[in-house]
Amino acid sequence: MKTLTIPKLIFTQTIVILCWKILGIYPFKVRMTHPTRILLIENNQESVDQFTAEIRRSGLVHDVHQISSFDLVPEALEEFSPEIIVFDYSIAELKPADTITILKNLISTTPLIIYSDILNEETVVECMRSGASDYVFKQHSARLGSAIESAIDKRRVQEELRLSKERFNTLAKVSTVGIFLASAEGFYLYVNERWSDITGLTYDQAFGDGFLNAVHSHDRKRIRTEWHRCVRERASFQSEYRIFREQDKTELWVMGQALPEMNADGSLAGFVGTITDITERMHAEIEIDSSRKQLRALTVRLQNIREEERTHIAREIHDDLGQALTGLKMDLAWMNSKLNTSDETIQKRIKSMMELADATIHKVRKLATDLRPGILDDIGLAAAIEWQGKDFSERTGIDFSFHLDEELQMDEKRSTAFFRIFQESLTNVVRHARAKNVAISLRREGASVILIIEDDGRGIAPNELANPRSVGILGMKERAASFNGEVNVVGTHGKGTTVRVRIPLIESFT
Repeated sequence: MKTLTIPKLIFTQTIVILCWKILGIYPFKVRMTHPTRILLIENNQESVDQFTAEIRRSGLVHDVHQISSFDLVPEALEEFSPEIIVFDYSIAELKPADTITILKNLISTTPLIIYSDILNEETVVECMRSGASDYVFKQHSARLGSAIESAIDKRRVQEELRLSKERFNTLAKVSTVGIFLASAEGFYLYVNERWSDITGLTYDQAFGDGFLNAVHSHDRKRIRTEWHRCVRERASFQSEYRIFREQDKTELWVMGQALPEMNADGSLAGFVGTITDITERMHAEIEIDSSRKQLRALTVRLQNIREEERTHIAREIHDDLGQALTGLKMDLAWMNSKLNTSDETIQKRIKSMMELADATIHKVRKLATDLRPGILDDIGLAAAIEWQGKDFSERTGIDFSFHLDEELQMDEKRSTAFFRIFQESLTNVVRHARAKNVAISLRREGASVILIIEDDGRGIAPNELANPRSVGILGMKERAASFNGEVNVVGTHGKGTTVRVRIPLIESFT
């Protein structure tokens, strides 16, 4: 005998309960409303009369067909199709157990009730072991009605259970997902063919906690912990993990799910679960994630190149062109001082040239500052933000208030990212917000730096945030994401918009 015999008996009991629950079958007693067809095998008229009287007294709706010999059973079965057979074995010239065996061979599923005036404990036990549903002593015939109802109810439940198991087995066989049943202790009791196909384990290999051998070694500890927690808490289970199929050395991704099934008294009956092969989906997600990281890296690289070019051009403009214009202005001043002429036309032309040189120098400096404000590199982010805010205020008439941590230090790339996000936010305020006041705060919060821009404008709408053409906001988020940071934009209709930027500092600055 195999060592799995006793656990498999437990499995049979568990699967009965789970099948009832899965297929909506509840074995409660239902009183018969149609006439119950009863075949009575009895040759004693007094006993027949007593039987008929007791059945009437019980209130059972019935249709009794009585025969006096076992030889007439085949014909009665064909003509009457009884739902239950009641008989007195003493009229047969056979042992009670042999009589029951013969009847069972004729009608394997029809319940049998022995109706006898012989009360012998050994005989009763023998009859029940041979397959009788009940044993009614004629002197206690008041039990007949309830015995018949109980036997028929039991047969109905057994038939429904048989059908439910057939449906379950068919469902499990054709299912495209792996199905498993587990006990209340979390031990596997059943797996379908698809489960074995996915994992490479047979039923015997998966039995108990053997299913864990299919889990990839890198995920096994995590899955064991999660599964034990669900069993302990009688909670649902859901997790994505890897399966390593030893036969073909294949690694698969699966989604494992399980729900607890409860008994009527609230105790845990077991778990019903599935595993679904999600390998293709996971590979697609990995490829998408890899592409996203590559695009982000490319975006960061392009932003860095643009910032480098901005810095280079700003310096070239400021240093070379600025110096050349300054030299030109100085030469014009020298020429004016050396040129002794009373010709007003010449003097006006030289003055006009000097003023043009001054205006050009101012434009060059502004252009260089717009490309890359020197204050950002020379003094720091807080000063650059305050300078930019005041410049916007002068040009737009919007009032700005500042709460800036001027002692805050960070690397150049993060400083640039904050400043460019700040500039884009101010551009959105001017273009869309119709605000009168803007409040700016910059502070350190733990290992991150937080920048908040709040305005009292109309408030950005959700559909504007979701608009794929909102490239400005998308660019802000991408800049922050390149440092594992984030940008949150929240608008309240009629009250304004808040932009919150969080970027972690590198370790040397924490």
